[in-house]
Amino acid sequence: MPAESNLESLQRYAAECRECQLGEGRQQVVFGEGPADAALFLLGEAPGATEDETGRPFVGRAGLLLNELLVKAGIERREVFITGSCKCRPPGNRNPNKKELEACKPILLHQLALIRPRIVVCLGLVAVQNLLGSKIRMTDVRGNFFAGDSYLICPTYHPAAVLRGSVKADLLVADFSLVRERLEKRR
Repeated sequence: MPAESNLESLQRYAAECRECQLGEGRQQVVFGEGPADAALFLLGEAPGATEDETGRPFVGRAGLLLNELLVKAGIERREVFITGSCKCRPPGNRNPNKKELEACKPILLHQLALIRPRIVVCLGLVAVQNLLGSKIRMTDVRGNFFAGDSYLICPTYHPAAVLRGSVKADLLVADFSLVRERLEKRR
């Protein structure tokens, strides 16, 4: 991977990426969006159908719910950089596999190095395991803070878990509120 010096050049690089088979079936790369100096970085799993159509992260049903949960926690989406562990949609909205995650990881790590967030919130187990390791269980780490390279990592559930009814929305709001409080203390 070339040493891209800013998000725009990294995004152009990602748009040409064919490191895995997902690049062949995508409509658009979903690079991510938000301020280039965001203190808060939200990391999801992979784009869904709506994201693949629009090229924007978290704009489907889970994204709309995420926006509501962020507001309840006192966080504005426009202040957050948000992206996925994979930048291309897996067929049938399946979870990305290990090879696909590994192909996208250099882009993700480069995004983190350029943005230099203070906190990364991992939304869902795929994102958590991508940054913290494959043996991690969500129930063991949710709502806690872990040291990343130059940032803290806070795992929480994916908003889709709320839509499926397997997790209460209040858990995510509580986690986002903890993140907001930690960011306010570190200013």
